[in-house]
Amino acid sequence: MPPFDSPRDADRLIVYGLGTVGQAIVDDLLAEGINIELILDRGKGGESYRNIPILAIEDAGDDRLTGKTVLVGLHNHYVDINLLHANLLAAGAARILTPINLPELAPQARTQPGYWLDPGFSYAAHQCEFARIRNLLADEISRSLFDAILAYRQSGNIAECPVPSLEDEYTPIGLPRFAEPLRIIDCGAFTGVAIHKFLKAGYEIASFVAFEPDPANFAILASRNFPVDRRICLPLGTWSTTRQLSFASNGSMASHLSDAGDTTIQCVAIDDILHGEQINLIKMDVEGAEVETLKGMRNIIERQNPHLLISAYHTPEHLYEIADLINSWNLRYKFHLRVHEYNTFGTVIYAFPDDGMG
Repeated sequence: MPPFDSPRDADRLIVYGLGTVGQAIVDDLLAEGINIELILDRGKGGESYRNIPILAIEDAGDDRLTGKTVLVGLHNHYVDINLLHANLLAAGAARILTPINLPELAPQARTQPGYWLDPGFSYAAHQCEFARIRNLLADEISRSLFDAILAYRQSGNIAECPVPSLEDEYTPIGLPRFAEPLRIIDCGAFTGVAIHKFLKAGYEIASFVAFEPDPANFAILASRNFPVDRRICLPLGTWSTTRQLSFASNGSMASHLSDAGDTTIQCVAIDDILHGEQINLIKMDVEGAEVETLKGMRNIIERQNPHLLISAYHTPEHLYEIADLINSWNLRYKFHLRVHEYNTFGTVIYAFPDDGMG
């Protein structure tokens, strides 16, 4: 997808979506003098925003999209962006952009959608790191997904965005089944979603230790009746050292450590508190603290060589930093990669012990 010659090429722009990200994008575009003809948003159809009419896509008849450029103002894991792309093309759109392309349209844009989308990150400057991690990946599916993620995150071309495998997060089809019974450390347990997925996949779980610092999430987690004899739920965050850190708590999956957080939580290094606990699987989705959390559990990983299921979508660097760190410990892990949510969210690195059993 070639870049725009100038923002003026977007004078007939249509924006899809007027949620938090979409509204910020519209404001940025207007601030730079870019004309927005129409906003598409099913939930707000018939309204207007800053004197721009809003329609649902199915109500935008009369060739309103024909030949037009549409900027998708969404950056989340729950909208099927590949299907949306197909629907916009079917409605006549000539070109479809994403927030990845926002700097091309509005160089002074202040919108920071977050997660893996960081306008200040240079993929070109890290080609060596990406190439090194690609060579570590142990199967062709992983390598193809890795290539597609990099292509999409650089171009914004939705046609390059990998289609996720939605039903097998943490229990990936096509990879060896984990040795049973599972003895799990779950970092960022939320309400026990991963434990439920293991049980649904037919795994026997001997024990789990679950860490969840958000009070609302922890209350649900601790109240759930899992058929597991030994289970420990701890209202703690995880980090490389045991210390208190600022935390943004909102009772959702997105609660995370943040210098601007509204509360302070106790975080722990796993090596500081789990002594003698037998484990064979570590699952981790800690909203960007994955690398630091791994550093804080190096001893238990080196001693027991568990399977590692590590989320790698919170920052662009995590696509190489996580595998790089684990590989630097010379434990002979084999690395796989799968994508389990839309828009390259839900990207997980699966690190298998060399014997494949764990």
